[in-house]
Amino acid sequence: MSTYYSVPRLFGDGFSERPQVAYAQLRAAGPVAWAEIAEGVYALVVTSWAAARELLADPDYTRDPVHWDVVAQHVVPPELTYMVVPGVQHADGPVHERLRRALDECIAGVDVHGLRARVHEDSRALISRFSDRGHADLMGEYAEPVVARAFADLVGCQPETADQIRSAVHALTTSEPGAMQGWSELADILQDTIETKKRKPAADLTSWMQAHPARLTDEEIVCQLASLIILGVAPTAAWIGSTLHALLTEPAYASQLVGGAVTIRTAMNETLSVRCPIAHSSVHYARWPKILHGVQVPTGVPIMISHAATGLDSERPGRGDALDRSHLAWSAGAHRCPAPSLATTIAEAAIEKAVDALWDLSAPTSTIASKQGPFVQCPAHVGVLFSTAHSDEQLNNEQRKLT
Repeated sequence: MSTYYSVPRLFGDGFSERPQVAYAQLRAAGPVAWAEIAEGVYALVVTSWAAARELLADPDYTRDPVHWDVVAQHVVPPELTYMVVPGVQHADGPVHERLRRALDECIAGVDVHGLRARVHEDSRALISRFSDRGHADLMGEYAEPVVARAFADLVGCQPETADQIRSAVHALTTSEPGAMQGWSELADILQDTIETKKRKPAADLTSWMQAHPARLTDEEIVCQLASLIILGVAPTAAWIGSTLHALLTEPAYASQLVGGAVTIRTAMNETLSVRCPIAHSSVHYARWPKILHGVQVPTGVPIMISHAATGLDSERPGRGDALDRSHLAWSAGAHRCPAPSLATTIAEAAIEKAVDALWDLSAPTSTIASKQGPFVQCPAHVGVLFSTAHSDEQLNNEQRKLT
């Protein structure tokens, strides 16, 4: 146990209030260092961009959590359910190829222009709920619900399940004690959706997966869609919230946006680099003892990539260029994110509408804690003030366009 003496904790109130302290400790001990990810549960964390690229390209590592010692011992803490839920992200070899091909081909059928239009519509509806107040929390009242609605629509779930999906994903990605229950609720929603689409298929991911030549079982479809939702809803909402927070709290940056010197897409890309929504992910396990950048990697231990650290690595190629795409926010290799176009479309459309409708918004000055947990990085709240007259005028103009 001496190996773990005084390692940073990536959970709890202390971490959510001062995450950068933990990240600084990890970088100082890097490129691969120990961290505690739940009470008494430890993992290796990669903070170097070069080490992360090496890990992602090395076939001697697997994504299958069956190799994790706590899984073998049946003692996975409920709050770490996120790390063991079944899905394409944990498969390898021919199984992964079959599942990933089906997922990629179904995602390719999504009409991104239609998706953008639906996000704009949902954004207007959410903004109208608080436009006459002059203040709002753009994380809880806007970013999170607009993304949950978008993914519910993509999958073909009933619109009223969006809040349940949001709640389930929140429990899983913030390592709450109720994470296991969150997974169960999400699986139930998706199973009900599958049964509905058997009777009445439509233009959605569930229906397309049922009709795919890979002949996926109901269980495989549930796991595929759950993975897409879990890995899509929380990070995309965090991407929106973090980008809006940066625009609000960095005056020079915001003025450049208003003056046209930078675009919303540029701001979004910088968020992926310097405040990556995925704090730690891309979990691997060594098939046998390995050495990664001079650090011994035992079997039975998860190795997590700290995207929060690799994006800030001073030795990362192109570091400092706002248009650089060398960040690993989408991961890399065979397990690269399957839906960057969907996440980008949703995030950009939502940020556009917030900036347009709440043009003169400003952020109340306060210390904003990060979301708790080792997986997602973003402000817990994005409190804003704005002129009700302008927001009402903007919403009315848009409503007239629609009619």
